[in-house]
Amino acid sequence: MTLLAPQLPADPSLIILAYQHEHPVQAYEFENTLEVWTVSARIDADVLAEELAAYSDMDQDALDAVQDVTVGRMSFVRVRMFGPDHPWEAMDSYTGDVSRIGEVVLDVADGRWELAFEAALAHPVGDLLVMDRVILEPSWRGLGLGPVLAGAAIRRLAQPAVTAGRSDRCPAGR
Repeated sequence: MTLLAPQLPADPSLIILAYQHEHPVQAYEFENTLEVWTVSARIDADVLAEELAAYSDMDQDALDAVQDVTVGRMSFVRVRMFGPDHPWEAMDSYTGDVSRIGEVVLDVADGRWELAFEAALAHPVGDLLVMDRVILEPSWRGLGLGPVLAGAAIRRLAQPAVTAGRSDRCPAGR
């Protein structure tokens, strides 16, 4: 019996991640504690058309018809651990899944790190980044791409905040 390797819809090296954070202008509960991010994974139509033009004999009409390829999406919640609100109450207000994660990593009563979780952390300070969902389109599933995309998004979202300003005032800018 011969197994065939799955065929991807396009070259995964062309995938880009687009980060989106939305919040209403009007104040809402836990706005200073929860930050919700959606990360879209897609291949831009222009980039895909360039790639197809370089490696195939498609005519211009076919290349003009190329559309964006949706790969998937991910959702993340950044929880401000030292904000004005109780972190677990904020997590509980979002979704049941995020709330259950909070029950494991936080002491629900006081909102601090759960002792065993804190002991496992190299540096138990800062915000908590929770990956809520990773959803890939069916044609992109089963090839190990989900963890790769999630890891790339986590690396970007987990970076500390950058302060804009003159480098002589900002040690991080040196």
